[in-house]
Amino acid sequence: MPEHRIDTESAHSARIYDYILGGDDNYPADREAGDAMCREWPALPVHMRANRDFMHRAVRYLAAEAGIRQFLDIGTGIPTPPNLHEIAQAAAPDARVVYVDNDPLVLSLSQGLLSGTPEGRTVYVEADLRDPADILGAPGSGRPSTCRSRSR
Repeated sequence: MPEHRIDTESAHSARIYDYILGGDDNYPADREAGDAMCREWPALPVHMRANRDFMHRAVRYLAAEAGIRQFLDIGTGIPTPPNLHEIAQAAAPDARVVYVDNDPLVLSLSQGLLSGTPEGRTVYVEADLRDPADILGAPGSGRPSTCRSRSR
């Protein structure tokens, strides 16, 4: 991944989200933008955490209680622990998870972080939400086995 594709001088939505959630993958421009957003919408961090908490509860239920074994996370953003595959595979080690995003920053940060259990699989696909056929046809999206990406 060429580093020149990642602009650390300008605020980036995924890094702002990471910052507001308390993550480490952000830069001064992201923190400044996040602080400005929170001044205008003081409850934003609470709403963002509630969104993550809901995702955790829903995935845990689907994997543990409903028997779901395949998850597709479109627009995954920067990995923020616990990630979807960690929640799903804690409840069902054989769960398969495909993360999809079209952001080179997300791809760069995801490559080493999104590894699943030996029984399940975790895959990252670089694709665009506006092209579902591309997502569903991407290597690994049907039966994930390794972390792969598609360049756009």
